[in-house]
Amino acid sequence: MTKREQEEYKRLFKEGTIGFPKGKNKGKVAHWWAKVYDEGSEYGINGGRISKLSIKIGGKTTLSYDRGWDIEPDENDEATMIAYSIILQEYN
Repeated sequence: MTKREQEEYKRLFKEGTIGFPKGKNKGKVAHWWAKVYDEGSEYGINGGRISKLSIKIGGKTTLSYDRGWDIEPDENDEATMIAYSIILQEYN
């Protein structure tokens, strides 16, 4: 991978963790990865900038989007919904 390709990769790909210190999700950690473009598109979540997103909690993939839903978020899964909301607010 060239230096330019590495820089482009770093610019587009984001990742992180979201910890849950309180409530029924106490101690859980959501690990996430996203591909985020500068502008929204028809392939992004809700027409936004995120074209790929994966969230794992406890080693289990709870959400997966790759230009379309592979695993949609379960509205009853509070930890996933909180992490998803935070990521959308920040990047979409």
